[in-house]
Amino acid sequence: MTDDDGYIRLSRQALGQIRLVHLVSGLDEEHGHAAAGAACSDISGYTEWATTSVPAVSVGWDWHIDTLARPVSAACRDTPRSNVMLVDEHGRDVGPDHTACCLRQLVDTLEWKPVVLDAIGFR
Repeated sequence: MTDDDGYIRLSRQALGQIRLVHLVSGLDEEHGHAAAGAACSDISGYTEWATTSVPAVSVGWDWHIDTLARPVSAACRDTPRSNVMLVDEHGRDVGPDHTACCLRQLVDTLEWKPVVLDAIGFR
């Protein structure tokens, strides 16, 4: 359900059942290119995923790749952005901090890394 504030309100259980699909990923300009003659060991960017349902749930986050790690390591940076507000069993908002924590857990369960690496052409 949506409200005038633009949030789609979901229970924690409903959040766990959504299926996100990849929309777009890209590189941050300041981190995507090494200076002339320098080795780039650090790549960062963004990605956006959404449901195909109406209204669409959208979740986006910034990511970081350490190219010196073996195997190459990709991780979510910062707090995911979303149009979701989680609610408790009485339908009351649980707040942005708790929602953000649950969204981070959702991102951690997604198989997003190979999809993003492919989308940015990482080899």
